[in-house]
Amino acid sequence: MVLRIPTLLGVLGAFFLTAPLRAQAYEGPQWAVVNSSSCFLRLAPDYESGNETQCLMGTVLRVKDAERYWRQVDAPDYPYVWTTEMNLAFTDEAGKDAWIAAPKYICVAEYAHLFTEPSALAGRVCDFTMADLVRKGTESRPGWVQVFLPSGRACWARAYDVMDFDEWVRTREASEESLLATARKLLGTPYMWGGASIKHFDCSGFTQFVYRQAGIVLPRNAREQIFTGEEIPYDFAQMRPGDLLFYGTPASPGRRMVVSHVAMYFGDRKIIHSSQLVRISSLTPDGEDFYDRQPLAVRRILGHVDDGSGIRSVAARPWFF
Repeated sequence: MVLRIPTLLGVLGAFFLTAPLRAQAYEGPQWAVVNSSSCFLRLAPDYESGNETQCLMGTVLRVKDAERYWRQVDAPDYPYVWTTEMNLAFTDEAGKDAWIAAPKYICVAEYAHLFTEPSALAGRVCDFTMADLVRKGTESRPGWVQVFLPSGRACWARAYDVMDFDEWVRTREASEESLLATARKLLGTPYMWGGASIKHFDCSGFTQFVYRQAGIVLPRNAREQIFTGEEIPYDFAQMRPGDLLFYGTPASPGRRMVVSHVAMYFGDRKIIHSSQLVRISSLTPDGEDFYDRQPLAVRRILGHVDDGSGIRSVAARPWFF
């Protein structure tokens, strides 16, 4: 089995790796775009294999190998992972470039659907969730816009469920208030290992999603996020809402530091994090849901976007491409 080596990746060419897994080279389509609201990416081509992460509709993947109805892909944050073929729209190099260049809508509703006709009574094509991408169509009806899935299938979205993607990027507000507003909306979302969509989160999938809604691209995993931004003392007088707190096992002689959890500082000596579910926990014993762990580090993200500290703006790196 090939070991998965997560890295901090900044541009498209950096994360589409090419090492073959088998003696006989894969000869199928070289590219695919996620064609469902989200797809699970697993370590092996088996539903019982561990789920490493999720990718949202519109994400470009490099296809590397095939086994039955499974496809091995390189995703923006993970190489050498597997998903099933019905989640994907396969394409060639030209098709991949055309998808990236096409005008798009982004889903701004938390949960929605795409329809066969511009009517809520029409047949449903698929579910459609926050941050999914679809290509713009040319037609519209009162309250509806035509869209195209990555597969090219035409369908319809409620106009209030979508926003022009370029406009969305331009209007992102990276502030303590916007981060907390997004995080609050996600309270109660179930925890799932590898979860990175609004349906379910793991700890770093949650922090990545919250920051991405503010126009900031964080690395996928806590063990990567801990090396971004600016280090801040674990001091309630100095920490600000939006700072990230990291937990795990500190380094010791002969053993490396293990980062196992990340939370976002909520203010008022509290954190908001995905642990069993998205919840607010107290950092003091007299508070509700006391989180009795000492952090390894605190990192400040705001003020350090596109400064070389491992944090990119969506404008500089649209995370799907």
